[in-house]
Order: sequence, then structure tokens, then C-alpha cells
Amino acid sequence: MRKKLLTYLFFFFLVRSVIAQDIHFSNFYSNTLNLNPAESGFFTGRHRFCLAYRDQYRTVARPYKTLAASYDRKIAKRTMNSMFGLGILLDAGDANYTTVQFGIPLAHHIPLAGKTILISYGIMPAIHHSSIDYSNLTFGEQFNGIQFIPDIEISEDVDMNSVLYCNIDAGAQITYKPSKTQTYTLGMAWNNINKPTMSFFKDNDAQLRQRVLLHASGIISITSTFDVVPGAKIQFQGKQHEFQFGGMGIYYFPKSTISQGQAGIWFRSKNKDAVIFGLGAQYSGFDIMLNYDLNISKLHTASNFHGAFEITLSYIVEDQNRSKRMTAIRCPHTL
Repeated sequence: MRKKLLTYLFFFFLVRSVIAQDIHFSNFYSNTLNLNPAESGFFTGRHRFCLAYRDQYRTVARPYKTLAASYDRKIAKRTMNSMFGLGILLDAGDANYTTVQFGIPLAHHIPLAGKTILISYGIMPAIHHSSIDYSNLTFGEQFNGIQFIPDIEISEDVDMNSVLYCNIDAGAQITYKPSKTQTYTLGMAWNNINKPTMSFFKDNDAQLRQRVLLHASGIISITSTFDVVPGAKIQFQGKQHEFQFGGMGIYYFPKSTISQGQAGIWFRSKNKDAVIFGLGAQYSGFDIMLNYDLNISKLHTASNFHGAFEITLSYIVEDQNRSKRMTAIRCPHTL
């Protein structure tokens, strides 16, 4: 029996179960390529860079850390004035069990009804590498009933400590802009379409289950300097499920280096998982967002209500023919 191994894996799957064992971020507003491949190239500007870091459950066990870096851009227009978006996404997790994924999302955006409606669809082939370090693990047979003896040889097969597999995600979304003061987006992502095998023991039945994600968001202008941005996402993977909903307010500062400030609150549930607080600002073209997950699940006895800290930094390079003067942008870049 792999006592310590099971302990690590317990916390690994516990931490990740809220999205059924896939990479997890609370901020799905600016870290969009982790949300839906159809988001590639879906922003105001020419180039977009995003860096996100998440530190989760530090008070319970060794924290599960996740780092994501992405880049996407718009490429040449085609017929019907449509646009293609091309991106690169890299995610990495660390907690004795490490997973790294590298994907290239490609999306196509088609405006309809005089640009009132925008149809987007995309696909993201990816390569995943998972590994585990057995050197720091202990096993039941190394305990002789009286004391632990690390030099005892074990009978477990631990020769295979890494696995490499390919994965395919796809998604689509529709954006509706009935007026200058309202924009709504509804999308669906289908992840792990090919159900890749991810076993360290050559078990073909150990497949990564398909995951379906539904997301919706909106931008509603309340005044000339204040917007309300509601948002929600629902995910299903096997018997696992998660939903997150809430919103944020954005205040715009015309003719200022700090062009906007935002604050929000969301609720994420898989058996009342967490309340998420967000605070951010846009400064000199850089958009920074801080999120904190306040754990309210049954794990709060061990976590002392601590959950996860997350920081997202994004930067968009505007089109060269756009004005360089710093002014408030009336809606978030990524929506």
C-alpha cells in the first residue's frame, strides 16, 4: 500500500476535483484560452499576452501551484470580413505529481447581421506530459510493525514515472451586441475529445474523461464611466461537476494612466466549495487581477477557510493605426 503516495494523490484530486481533474483557474475573464479555444483572437487589439499563477491549499498540504502563459493574435482577414485567431497556451502544475500541457488554439470569427452577432469556433490540439517523483514517497511495506526502514526494497512497480499523450479540445460561442451599452456572450467548450490514456502503469482503461464547459458573460453599461460584468460557467466531467457565477463592476478613469479599476465576487460550488473575491486595475496597458478563494467547504476545518491565491497579468498590443493616447476603453478587452 502506498501510504504517502495515496496521501499526495488524495490532495491532488481533492484540489482539482472542482473541475474534474483538469487545470483550474478562478479568473475566467482574462485567462480566456483556458476557458474556450474559440476565445483565441477574440479581443480588441492585435496581440495579447497573459500570465497567470495560482497557489492552492497551502495550509492543508504541500500547495498545488499552477502557472499558465498564453499568447494569441489576430491573423489575416478572409471572406465575409471574418477573422482568424491563433494562440499558444502553456500550463504547468507542481505537487510531486506534475503536469505540463502545451496547446495551439486556432479560432475563426464570423460577423453576422451587420456585426451585431459574432459567431466563433475553435480547436486546440495539445501535448500533455505528466510525471511523479517517487523518491520522496514511502510505502507500507517499508514499515515492519515497529519502525520505518527506508532501505527496504519494495515490490511495487514504480519504473514508469512519466507519461506523454496528445489531447484535443474544441469550442464555439456566440456574441450578441444589441446596442452600444450591452454585449452578451454564450459559449461551450468540449475538452478531452479523444479521451487520452494517462496511466503510469500502462492501464488502457485509465482515460482522461471528456469535459463539457458552458459559459456566459455580459457587459452592461450603467453610466458613462461604470459597467457591470456578470458571468457564469458550468462544467461536467464524469460524475464531477462545478458551477461558478457572480460578477464584477468596472469603473473607467478617462485620460488617466490608470484607465480602469474593477472589483468582483463569485461563488463556486461543488458542495459549497468557495467564495471568490477579485480586485484589479488596468495600468499603462497592463491589466492585473488578484483573486482569492475563501474555502467554505467541509475542508475548511483543515484549511482554516484559506483556499487559493491567484494573480493574472495580461497585456494587449493595440493596432498600429489606433491612437496611442491613454483613454478609458468602454469595455474589457477580452469580452
